[in-house]
Amino acid sequence: MSGPTVGRRRLRAELRRLRVDRELTQEHVAAEMEWSLSKLIRIENGTVAISVSDLRSLLAYYGIHDAQRVDPLLDLARAAKRRMWWDEYRAELHTALLTFVGFESEATDIGTFQPILIPGLIQTEAYSRALQRGLRPDLDEKQIDRRVEFRLRRQAELFKRDDPPHFLAVLDESVLLRQPDPDTRLMREQLTHLIEVAQQPYATIQVMPFTAGVHRGWDGNFTVMGFGGADDAVFYAQNNPSGDVLLWEEQAVAERFWQLLQSLTNQALSPAESIEFIGRLL
Repeated sequence: MSGPTVGRRRLRAELRRLRVDRELTQEHVAAEMEWSLSKLIRIENGTVAISVSDLRSLLAYYGIHDAQRVDPLLDLARAAKRRMWWDEYRAELHTALLTFVGFESEATDIGTFQPILIPGLIQTEAYSRALQRGLRPDLDEKQIDRRVEFRLRRQAELFKRDDPPHFLAVLDESVLLRQPDPDTRLMREQLTHLIEVAQQPYATIQVMPFTAGVHRGWDGNFTVMGFGGADDAVFYAQNNPSGDVLLWEEQAVAERFWQLLQSLTNQALSPAESIEFIGRLL
């Protein structure tokens, strides 16, 4: 069963497809359903969830009556309203980040390239705390505690379950040398943790050494996710040059970044060489 984020995404894609296949405009459907046009637009854009009763009526209008087609869509509508663990952080964290975590929680594959920082999913508590203090001097200790708690909760919810996603991280060598705190013990702990993660069956970590020269990852960090379907992919860029947080769900965009990530893995050290490299830094 899909969770709320992916469930809503799959449902809105199917509803849009059903309308387009019948060559109906949004204006026509809204008028026939006696809805406002904005309501239908928000449903198809995923801004709001559709109720089960409204979904039954809409599917009936589209001529979908077979229980084998209707019931899975009703399940998606119910899933879209399900509360998840990250909902308790909505008042404190950016909506785009929580949406990203919603996708992350259901992904079967997660790939990331990082040229500056250790990815959040494999940060130690001490590294994460030092990072928050350095990047967000406006936050007090209580707020930092909540952000660190959130990051560790993400890791636990994802990797301690029975079916964790495959996680691939390509790290530029500079990531391993940049210390968020003068205390070298903090970075030693983080590098040790990277080796431990890299030895897990669900994880692959590769280092892009300085000797690799110019590579296509110089444009910035990114994360791309897959969900086990041919058209299920999400691309996410954070702290990009424009300073924005970008989230694209289009398959074509995500596919380009999967290809970029593959080219980076081909240029980086192998997983075994990367573990040895990190060990030498230790």
